[in-house]
Amino acid sequence: MLLPHPAEKIDVLASTPVTVSHRRLALTAIIAGSVLVRVLYFLQLSSGPCVWQHLWPESDMYFFDRWARTIAAGDWLTDRALHPHVGWHREIADTYFAEHPDAAEAIAREQPAKQPWEALWDHWYADKCFHQEPLYPYLLAVTYGAFGPDVRWVFGWQLAIGVLTNVLVYLVARRHFGDAVAGLAGAAAVLCGPMLLYEMVLTRESLLAFAGMALVFLIERAMVRPAWRSWLAVGAAFGLAVLLKTTFVLFFLGVLAWMAWTAWRTGGRPAGRALARNATALVLGAVLLVSPAIARNVAVGAPATCLSSVGPITFLHANTEDYPPDEGFFISEHAAAILGRTDGRGLPVVIETLRTHPGPGSYLRQLWGKFASLWHWYEKPNNKNFYYYRLHAPVLARLPVTFLIVAPLAMVGLVLAAPRFRRHVSLYLLVATTIAQLLAFYVLSRLRIPLVPALLPFAAFTLTWIGARLREGRWVRAGAAAAAVVALSCWTMRPLPRGRSLIRPTDYKVPYLTYYFPIEAAARVSGDWRDAAEVLAESLRYEPEALESVEVYHASERAELAAAFAEVHRRWAEDLVRAGDVAAAAVENRRGRPDPRARSGLPRTRRPRAHAPGSENHPSQVLCVPACSYILANRADGGCGIVGRAANVLTALAFGPMGHGWIAAPVPVSMAEPSHRSGAFDSAVASLH
Repeated sequence: MLLPHPAEKIDVLASTPVTVSHRRLALTAIIAGSVLVRVLYFLQLSSGPCVWQHLWPESDMYFFDRWARTIAAGDWLTDRALHPHVGWHREIADTYFAEHPDAAEAIAREQPAKQPWEALWDHWYADKCFHQEPLYPYLLAVTYGAFGPDVRWVFGWQLAIGVLTNVLVYLVARRHFGDAVAGLAGAAAVLCGPMLLYEMVLTRESLLAFAGMALVFLIERAMVRPAWRSWLAVGAAFGLAVLLKTTFVLFFLGVLAWMAWTAWRTGGRPAGRALARNATALVLGAVLLVSPAIARNVAVGAPATCLSSVGPITFLHANTEDYPPDEGFFISEHAAAILGRTDGRGLPVVIETLRTHPGPGSYLRQLWGKFASLWHWYEKPNNKNFYYYRLHAPVLARLPVTFLIVAPLAMVGLVLAAPRFRRHVSLYLLVATTIAQLLAFYVLSRLRIPLVPALLPFAAFTLTWIGARLREGRWVRAGAAAAAVVALSCWTMRPLPRGRSLIRPTDYKVPYLTYYFPIEAAARVSGDWRDAAEVLAESLRYEPEALESVEVYHASERAELAAAFAEVHRRWAEDLVRAGDVAAAAVENRRGRPDPRARSGLPRTRRPRAHAPGSENHPSQVLCVPACSYILANRADGGCGIVGRAANVLTALAFGPMGHGWIAAPVPVSMAEPSHRSGAFDSAVASLH
């Protein structure tokens, strides 16, 4: 065999033989616990705004949903330039056009059907090249085609895959370290909140976590049965993984390199023949699974091997000299100039990006900052926020395992298991290649999630190793390992940088844009003022002031939140007046008068600034009517009793007869709100003073 198999289990706590029945009981407990936690999570999250986060046009979830609907509607080849066009794209394009005024006119002449800035970005994104790897949106499209475009069907199979991921954590840990470590690692997977979070988010992170552990499991099986068919299956799995995310190519190359090194170390013709046979099967399996995507590219005129067009742009933003390593997603000031010089092509973008650094030391400091951020306890948000989701799903808040616990234990475990590296090479390769892609780009909670299940066996191994040393009376070695865990915990538990909070103002505002305000507006259109008031009353259960957490925000964030929630209280007051509860309306109206210096508006990114208030596309001035209809038609709680009427009224206002469009042009709030800020409201309130 070309890879050493970890046949010798390191079951450091087992004092009696573990029987098959014990293992079955442990596996059953892990499956049952995983299912129970996921049922609770689904029930708690389904009746609130978090399920509808994909309706925010600035999010990745929105684009995945849009892409899947395009495929399900019949465009199975995605025979078009399909890329997101959001606020930061517009700002970079405007900067480029300001420096190249003739470019906008030329693009407008060549592609009159598109906005020049959108056409420019389509060009930088390689036109018909897949925007991101295609497997996930095609899985969404199949689900939509079979069950309808309700994301909860997707969440259903993502939750099921999450159960399988926990099972794989247990099985892989048992194969590498024995039953005691497997039990701890499996239990930690069941109780891991961040892993559970992404199983009800319309992104591919839960599948990436599963894919990584499935590859390790299949590699281990191929090591036991080193026939070419086993390696063909591993190659096919790698092909699917690459269609899910191309960074799995690093893992694939690592396995090939290890196979070659082992054959060289073994020496002799048999090892060489085995290498040729098994490596050929591995490559062939991968190529066979990736070939449909290559055939599609050839058919539509895209670059044959292009599976994702975002890599160069992401590398640019995350590696220029102005990138702050602890920031996560960031828009570089160099973007327009670099993209203009390179046309968005991969290698030229990488070279120009690195040239922005004054020297190697600058880039090395940036890499160290990313490495430190990678092990930090904070679940860095992007599109969705772990700490906001915990407000709506108490099960997330009660699950005790987070990166705060996993990181220091896993780092020590990686060192403790290193003497037996060859037995654990597949796990080490998964960890190393995942860390490499995080350092090459940037660190976010969702990008770090695929690393977590690979670290859990090492974290559990640390605990069992210390326990074994204590049982043996080797106090010094046990104390040294425990001290290392404590010291690393002090490093990973560093406080957040000044100016950053657990839950950003944007995380509070997006649910109003995608959920609360559309439902409230539908109730207003139908004249159900009591229902409209109840929707906003429910939303204010999560106001920072109600949660007694406003003190954790810095001055600028407090002002921003105060202005945003003052608007909510003002709207609630209007609904209460219309519903006949004038006394309660007066109280809310007073709360709807924020400090005039406070900032208002709905979600925006940290950098660059979003469109200025007053712009027709500013998020604070639009409501997505079809999105509202979509929510109302699918809400598990019946849409506050207004499902049918609200959906029909809003759809008729937007389209006329019901259509299959997935989103419509924004509708100004003033159109969706009859009697907006009418004199009757002011008169009613004034009579109480």
